[in-house]
Amino acid sequence: MDQAAEIELVRSLVAKHFATYDVKVSLDAVLVHITPDVSRLERDFDALRKEMAAKGYIPILEYKGGEYSVAVVRKPPARKGRNWINLALLVVTMLTTIISGAYLWAGYSSSTDMFTFDNILFGTVFFAIPLMAILGVHELSHYLMSKRHGLEASLPYFIPSIPPLGTFGAFISIREPMPSKKALVDIGVAGPIGGLLVTIPVAIIGLWLNAQGVPNNSTPPGGSIVINFPFFFNLLALLVPQPEGIMSMHPLAFAAWVGFFVTAINLLPAGQLDGGHVARGLLGDRSKYLSLITVGALFALGVFFYTGWLLFAALIVFLGMKHPAPLNDVSRLDVKRLTVGAVALVILVGSFVAVPMEEIPMEQTFEMHVVGLNNTSVSGGQHAFFNMTLRNTGSVNISVRMDVNDVPSTFSAILYPTNSSSVNATDSLSVKITYKGTANVTLEVQVHSLALAGKYVLSVTAATQGQRTTQRFTVQVI
Repeated sequence: MDQAAEIELVRSLVAKHFATYDVKVSLDAVLVHITPDVSRLERDFDALRKEMAAKGYIPILEYKGGEYSVAVVRKPPARKGRNWINLALLVVTMLTTIISGAYLWAGYSSSTDMFTFDNILFGTVFFAIPLMAILGVHELSHYLMSKRHGLEASLPYFIPSIPPLGTFGAFISIREPMPSKKALVDIGVAGPIGGLLVTIPVAIIGLWLNAQGVPNNSTPPGGSIVINFPFFFNLLALLVPQPEGIMSMHPLAFAAWVGFFVTAINLLPAGQLDGGHVARGLLGDRSKYLSLITVGALFALGVFFYTGWLLFAALIVFLGMKHPAPLNDVSRLDVKRLTVGAVALVILVGSFVAVPMEEIPMEQTFEMHVVGLNNTSVSGGQHAFFNMTLRNTGSVNISVRMDVNDVPSTFSAILYPTNSSSVNATDSLSVKITYKGTANVTLEVQVHSLALAGKYVLSVTAATQGQRTTQRFTVQVI
């Protein structure tokens, strides 16, 4: 087909749906000025888009200077899907989630060997399968909504990761431009809603199983990872109350937590994330400012609260912060899509948590108290006794080193556990105290028979890697 014939074909296709009055040709497009029936604009353009797609063209609706026009470009050659890549990523991600499940179940069941049959089996059942179901339904919802809008979409690409997550989620590739603002909102919110519908029952069952765990308040939490729950998770926990002292999270409950986390990540209103689609549909070109604000907020959260947000902010910047316009960026959204947009915002707020994970620091702290008085009166040649209580206030089991200092030249002093023999006691003692435990120590001071009357002061220093405390004692020789 020569150029003139092709231009006439394009004009005639547009003329079937709109009244035309001018045609302009550039190197890469044919611009046809139209006079549309505004009440039918969206429907007529969608019919034109579908007819042109079959002919190998892409129309773009524009409104500038009070005039409507349709810019028509050639459709790029279709890319052939490589389904083996999707299948390979699915298999690898299934393996990484199974490994993560075994890791989580081993920790939950206090197993010393991760790769046992039970750990792999229960890790698969209670973590890998439910998490893959959440992600699979999320992407399937995107896929089906894309098909409903007549768009060609790929099968899901799953992204493997290391334990404890096992995966960074999944995505589909939409191989055509978004046709309208409605399609942006519909496709963008379909995945999070679909995934949430699976996440909620998984969370309820997971919380119920978690509540069956045995509370353990004596396990040192130092060095362990704390999971902070989003609002939706805490709301569901009201239906399934959790006992205090549960130290290990059931893997099924953790799978639901990952589901909420992935939902929140996808709904961030930036770039080409699901939330970016919704924001572009609702706000038009102004969504680029919201994208900038979102990335800035992620960087701030990453610097001050949770460093993982820096990675997500960098990925958004790398993939592109500006969302391309749909083919029809002119027609306004209806009340239904505005409501859907509000629902997306509610889901984002309910699923997001500023600090998803944090490590409990290895705090080696304690309190030292004197039992009774820290002063006493004795005669020369007698012994003075002082009792102390050490309480572990840190987050790990600790070892406290105690030393007697400033002992007068005519005195001797020893330390030993209270109610224990003073045989072999010295002026230095190492005391092991379990998490939340206590230890009682006695300081015994022997006064020389020739000691002069007067007030004498000595001290005991107690120290761990994280704290040093000194207690002074007074002996009055009479």
